[in-house]
Amino acid sequence: MEKSETNLNFFGPNINPLKAYSWQVQCPPKIRHFIWQILTGCVPVTENLRKRGIDCDKGCARCGASEETINHTLFQCHPARQIWALSQIPTAMGIFPTESNFTNLDHLFWRIPTEFDSSAFPWIIWYIWKARNEKIFENIDTDPAEVLRLAEKEAQLWQSAQIELHNENHGSVDLVNQDRVRDFSLEAEYSGYRCFVDGFWKESDKFSGTGWFCTSSNGEPPTMGAANLRRSLSPLHAEVEALLWAMKCMIGADNQEVAFFTDCSDLVKMVSSPTEWPAFSVYLEEFQSDKEEFSSFSLSLISRRANVKADNLARNVRTEPLHITYVNNIPQEWLF
Repeated sequence: MEKSETNLNFFGPNINPLKAYSWQVQCPPKIRHFIWQILTGCVPVTENLRKRGIDCDKGCARCGASEETINHTLFQCHPARQIWALSQIPTAMGIFPTESNFTNLDHLFWRIPTEFDSSAFPWIIWYIWKARNEKIFENIDTDPAEVLRLAEKEAQLWQSAQIELHNENHGSVDLVNQDRVRDFSLEAEYSGYRCFVDGFWKESDKFSGTGWFCTSSNGEPPTMGAANLRRSLSPLHAEVEALLWAMKCMIGADNQEVAFFTDCSDLVKMVSSPTEWPAFSVYLEEFQSDKEEFSSFSLSLISRRANVKADNLARNVRTEPLHITYVNNIPQEWLF
């Protein structure tokens, strides 16, 4: 532990380095986000669902254990243990896997000897979770060897694609963060409305911030919205909530032809491939229902520089001490 951490007043391990590194793991953004959810305890296993007042069996559907925790599901359930044992990642009693998901991810991040190829571990985690969901929702039992084969195949395909992309770009763009810095050129002429949306989330804050800024092709004054909501589970949850609220505001204003813009690449991927984001299924059902209210709808990725107004609205409203919902065409100084 670093010296600066020794005087912190808390009990238990400092998991901030793990959470920070989860966004640097070489894998698709949806899997990086899932790893972050593991570390923050936001995975919807039955233990967490019951804590939130949802009536469900608390046992593990795959192995019959009395309680389904995050660590049990991904590392200690019998099928999960078989998958890890079959993988190229060495296992040893008391070292990996253990009874702590923090210790297990610490091991996967930094402790595996270099002579072992551990690059597929994010996909192994992801496919263990998918196999769990298939058992619960479709009553499908997938053989551990098949789960591992699918995970390693997906890992190899993604890694090969990154090499090809790197060669095309001559190494000029950081591959992991490429989708976050892509610029999007907006044409001056357009029809209908443009709505820029953003969410702002900070773990220490009471509220998440959501903001949107809408312009019209017919010369109407821009309208804007800002609201602080009870802090959601993650930054991506805040982005989804911002989009859904903006959509509802557009529907309420009878704006039927709307192009939405966001600087969150994961949000665009989520609405394009909803089945790949099971943790957001409730949000995505709401999204699909609201989307049908528009005669013309699109969601496009823009750079953060092009989304500064919505970003300012979301960033500033989150710091207000009381709940606020603001929708108007008159800018407020405190919001910018």
